[in-house]
Amino acid sequence: MRKWMILSVVVLALIISSIVLVDRGIKPSSESAGQNKSTLKNPVYELELDRWGVHKDGTHPRETTKGINAALKWAKENDYKTFKIPDGTYLISKGTEQDDSEASIKMVSDMDLLLSEKTILQKEANEYEGYAVLSLGKEVRNVTVKGGTFLGDRDHHDYSKKGPESAGTHEWGYGIEIVGAENIVIDGVKAEQFTGDGIFVGGTTITGSPILEEDLELGSIDDKGNPVEEKGMVRTNNRTVTNFDDPEYESYKNIYFWLPEGIDEGSKVDVYFYRKDGSFIKADKQIDFISGESLIPEGADYFRAVFEAPSTKGVKVDRMTVAISKNITIKNSDIGYNRRQGISLVGSDGVQIFNNHIHHTNGTAPESGIDIEPGFYPGRNTIIKGNRFTDNIIQVVLAYGENVRVEDNHFEQDLKESVGLAADQGFKGDVVIKDNNFIGSGLTLNSESAMADNNQFKNGAITLLGKNITFSNSTLVDASLSVGSEEGQKISNVTMEHNGNQPWILYIADKSAHLRDVAINAKTQKQGLILGPGNSQNVYDRLKVEDSDGSGTVLPAGTYNQCSFKAGSLAINNAGKYVLDECLIKGKENLLIVDSTYGNPDVTIKNSVLEVKEDIENEAAIYVLGAKNFELLDNKVLAKNNSNNAPLIKIGPYGNPIHTNVFGVTIKGNILQTNKENSAIDTSNAGTDAPPYMVENNTIYNGKLEMSEKDLNRNNKLVKQE
Repeated sequence: MRKWMILSVVVLALIISSIVLVDRGIKPSSESAGQNKSTLKNPVYELELDRWGVHKDGTHPRETTKGINAALKWAKENDYKTFKIPDGTYLISKGTEQDDSEASIKMVSDMDLLLSEKTILQKEANEYEGYAVLSLGKEVRNVTVKGGTFLGDRDHHDYSKKGPESAGTHEWGYGIEIVGAENIVIDGVKAEQFTGDGIFVGGTTITGSPILEEDLELGSIDDKGNPVEEKGMVRTNNRTVTNFDDPEYESYKNIYFWLPEGIDEGSKVDVYFYRKDGSFIKADKQIDFISGESLIPEGADYFRAVFEAPSTKGVKVDRMTVAISKNITIKNSDIGYNRRQGISLVGSDGVQIFNNHIHHTNGTAPESGIDIEPGFYPGRNTIIKGNRFTDNIIQVVLAYGENVRVEDNHFEQDLKESVGLAADQGFKGDVVIKDNNFIGSGLTLNSESAMADNNQFKNGAITLLGKNITFSNSTLVDASLSVGSEEGQKISNVTMEHNGNQPWILYIADKSAHLRDVAINAKTQKQGLILGPGNSQNVYDRLKVEDSDGSGTVLPAGTYNQCSFKAGSLAINNAGKYVLDECLIKGKENLLIVDSTYGNPDVTIKNSVLEVKEDIENEAAIYVLGAKNFELLDNKVLAKNNSNNAPLIKIGPYGNPIHTNVFGVTIKGNILQTNKENSAIDTSNAGTDAPPYMVENNTIYNGKLEMSEKDLNRNNKLVKQE
């Protein structure tokens, strides 16, 4: 009897368990019957359409959206780890108002969302300026979204409506919206045709309050946390607006300082943390306004802040605590035909964007494939690697943020008035642009100490605008390079091929730069090669310039070491110091013209070889019309094939005597050689008020000296050579 009762109880328990499982939509199998579901390894729940009132034929958007959200919540409560949406088109509700919380799929934590290539989540056509198909909010953690198509309403959207707090641009319609979430992977999705961004990654405010002048007093705080007198500084005076009483601080341990008023321009804030008993914990010094972060230490009950200001009058600073999206990966996805951005990062830390195709972004500014522009929030530690960018109006813009690597990407554009990759001055820290291929896409770097290495360019423009930029190990084909807009730029191991498709190939602005092992191989078709004033402090080591058309080029100021020019006539026509040392200059008909068109240059050429290959044309091989000083020291100047009467070196113009523009000349220790007895050096018409020029210790083959009486002609050797 006892055994029968025990067996009956067991059978009854199994029946009840099966009823409960069926009621929850779980079909027990021989493998799971009698087993607690929470012990299953990564259980998958496939959305039951009828049960949740979901339609897969692109109809009933309100019911479909509500049903998917209810099913997600239920699956979370029942410990499922993967939520699968079957093949079909699911119309996501437009809602009844701007940013309607019921008008998107609300993702839950610790869940993977699985869609196939035949699964489409489509936004219902609407008139709202902001929306999302899939939302991952600040409470969401540990999610993978894999596969599927997220389809916007771009072509059917009503753009005529204007929201109460917007300009009517309708630029905030998103495919996937990640705001303050953490540990998120977006893998293999398609996001296209959105009025705003394919994928938006950002932050949100959690709590905060303004610090006003009544919360402040004169003075500063020392390194031990004690108030001290200090002129030009103000500090918070109480704990009413600087405490951590809000329970949100248990999860979000940061402080930001926004929108300062009455604070000295360009200044920063110091933050001091205290325990409840008033004892000092630590200080965070020199925190930037807007995006600078101060982390709240364990045990802190309140803080005090110190600002640079002449008085408390008119001082106002917003103190905020925020949630930003952290540890986000977007990979293997197709993101295209969106109006504003492919991907926006406007509040993030640790975003990795791998192996995506991001393309055809256009419609409303900025129109970028990727835009890192966090504004008040930080945008830190981003990796953009292995992606393909095609015909976005702007391929990548790095507006604000800190630390980014753009590596092994392919950029291609065939658009007029487009921008390639641009890193603005507001982007700080490590900016590394490496191993990328640019076709029709340019690169603009304005970030201090940015580094571009081993990139390839074709039909684009590279513009270096920031301080201490390094640009190296790259090949440019029909692409221009502009350097020297700020101090300390370094360019090395760069090969430039030029087929006459650009008006110029290398521009040197007026701030100091160092170029090393730069080679230009050109067929200019009468276009320019090198432009710009340069800087007397510039150094050009082993610059090599060849132009098969021999169109000639301008030399910017600076020192040229072991350089080679086979480009036609060189021109020096700007103020500054020019030194050519151990250089090779070869030309078909002439070598160098020095004049004072844009200022009097100071020119020294030494230890070099200068050679005219055929007859000397255009007045002289070396023609000096204007200079602060001109020195030719220990060189070889050769014109062995010349049959014209033009001189090797002429100081001053032809024609009637005029006032001089050449204020000093030294020609010393050179070997000068021509093919007939024409002038090797002609100073006879240097100017009516020309000073004495020094010509000494030169060896002259087959040439003669034509000098004014006041010039110093010393120890020059004339040699007749057959």
